[in-house]
Amino acid sequence: MRHHDPLRPDGHTPPLTRRAVVAGCLAAGAVPLLGGGPARAVVGERTPAPAGAPGVIDPAHEISPPAHPEPLQELSAIPSRDRARLAPHPPSTPGAGRVGGPVRTYAGSTSVPFQFRYDDFEIRELPLGIEPYHLSSPVPLVDSGVHDATGVRMTLLGGKLYDHPVAQAQYGLNLLESHRITGDQAYLDRARLQAQRLVDRRVLRAGAWFYPYRFNYQLHARYDVHTAPWYSMMAQGQALSLFTRLHQRTGEAGWRAAADATFASFLLPPVAGQPWGAYVVDGLLWLEEYPHPTQVRGDRTYNGHMFSAYGLYDYWVLTRDANAKLLLQGAITTYRDVRDLIRVRQWRSRYCLTHGIDAGQYHMTHMFQFLQQYAITGDTFLAQLGDLWYADYPPLGVKGTVRFSAGSHTGYKFSSSGAVLASYTLRLGKSSAAPSVDRRKVMRQTGIWYAISAGTLSGYLVRESTPTRYQVGSYAGVGYKLHRPGTVAVAAPPAYAIDSAGGMSAVPTTYRVGDPVALDGRAVLNGVEHVRLVEGPYAGRWLGLGAVIRG
Repeated sequence: MRHHDPLRPDGHTPPLTRRAVVAGCLAAGAVPLLGGGPARAVVGERTPAPAGAPGVIDPAHEISPPAHPEPLQELSAIPSRDRARLAPHPPSTPGAGRVGGPVRTYAGSTSVPFQFRYDDFEIRELPLGIEPYHLSSPVPLVDSGVHDATGVRMTLLGGKLYDHPVAQAQYGLNLLESHRITGDQAYLDRARLQAQRLVDRRVLRAGAWFYPYRFNYQLHARYDVHTAPWYSMMAQGQALSLFTRLHQRTGEAGWRAAADATFASFLLPPVAGQPWGAYVVDGLLWLEEYPHPTQVRGDRTYNGHMFSAYGLYDYWVLTRDANAKLLLQGAITTYRDVRDLIRVRQWRSRYCLTHGIDAGQYHMTHMFQFLQQYAITGDTFLAQLGDLWYADYPPLGVKGTVRFSAGSHTGYKFSSSGAVLASYTLRLGKSSAAPSVDRRKVMRQTGIWYAISAGTLSGYLVRESTPTRYQVGSYAGVGYKLHRPGTVAVAAPPAYAIDSAGGMSAVPTTYRVGDPVALDGRAVLNGVEHVRLVEGPYAGRWLGLGAVIRG
């Protein structure tokens, strides 16, 4: 395990590497909610920030891994009774928001102590299946990862176990989902353990609960060193989701009290040297994943900001608190309105605004977050941004069999900057096939490329070009969560079905240009992009991407 250790000589703990944070737990019973007393905030010393240069973000050095790909469901998960209530809205207008803050008050609630721009998005309670953190299968009860003797998720640094608030909250949420799926009490007991540890380690500021990191952490392994204790609004938001859902699942008042005290952390103005995480930059509200421990500045991490906001969503579902709604609207407005600063056209997006590092695997996390926001608000502009991210860089983790037609096929090896290092041309007298371990883009090269892993072109990349070279079957699927409005762009487009072997069949449709349709996802079928119909006589079949204008 590799650690960056600039503070080792003065006796501090080494900064985190994400590789140390892995799944870990043991079956154990519940413990009392308020078993441990709170600590008081301690101000950490400032450490000079080491120099660094932008590169590709390494998940090993972040406090949370990229989100797992969400599988495209067989058909929409939205119950028919909810479809009218969850009908999509026309796209919002970026930058056209209101100003929220102390002058905007609500009966029976505390004013939000920030001035920020926000759009008055509708916020909707989502049905099971499209809410944040939804799982379709349980996590294993037997886990070989890092945990303490009680089964609480930890991280191991320098031979010592440390609490990891984000890991504990995320694991608790997965355990709750697993309990919902299986009904196994062991999952609920273990979820309680994760939440209880957060409660026991809490730090107070003005009555609000914060969840400290007690190890040192070097931001992106190259910038500021956050000397313990430091805090994260991603931890605050995911702890808020966990406490809220535990209260909903169990009815226990203590978890509601924990949720209330955690939500209070979102209502505190930033103060240098104290626990903080919510602040305003250029008129936009940020929920900071990496707030500096001794200064009011941060990384403006795109994915962590929205994971924090999911806590506001969960708390609003429970309480209908007006301030939670206002903060959530502000957070979504920020995510939408900085999109051009985060986006890199025809490439992966940036991880954060402060350093502009290539998001790498987190690009797909951003895409899924746009679609989750679309579900929460119904704003089709957010769905359009999800499509834009999809077009800029394809979903990760796509493997399969690439079919080659008879003829010439050239494979390439590229440098990290896209320069050609080597090439090899293969001439086939008949069609053939080879396995691919990745489907990707290449810097400064056009098109989509397959990483061939066996045969004559093993170790080379070949460009996707249907029908000459394409991966067989349906892949790179992404669900829209809500039904997505579309308009037919060509008369009588064929509607396709595809089997597990990549065999496609088509039926003629009766659609006319301008007819409305409803879509629930997109995927690549035999190398060609398609969208899936979810309503009407052709539900479950696919139309070519160019046959539909998506709302």
